[in-house]
Amino acid sequence: MTHNILIRRFMYVVLAILAAALLIAAGGQEEVEELDEPDVVFDLTAEGREFYIAGEDEQNPDLVVRQGDVVQINLEITGGNHDWVVDEFNAATEVISVGDTDTIQFVADESGEFEYYCSVGAHRAEGMYGTLIVE
Repeated sequence: MTHNILIRRFMYVVLAILAAALLIAAGGQEEVEELDEPDVVFDLTAEGREFYIAGEDEQNPDLVVRQGDVVQINLEITGGNHDWVVDEFNAATEVISVGDTDTIQFVADESGEFEYYCSVGAHRAEGMYGTLIVE
């Protein structure tokens, strides 16, 4: 091989690596995009097969927001392993354990009634779900 062919191949490899790095960086920016200040914040706890608004006794309460609201869910686990999910808004916390917390934000950009639930094991089938109402 001639020296020029080796240099060209090296340049193609370098360009391919740079292109891949740029694509990864662009994808990473999308994931860490921050939303505006939340319009509504729910501090939820999860224990057994129920969600609660922190400090309240109602099991799996209706969560009511307005269409277009930036919604923030702060989830704290007081018993078991749980997460909080609403499929229609692609909103989900991590599965976390007793003493752990996780926070997510999403835009409630569609009106209607949507089920929120815990996706761990059979928790949803055992009644660990409620309704997110977007007015």
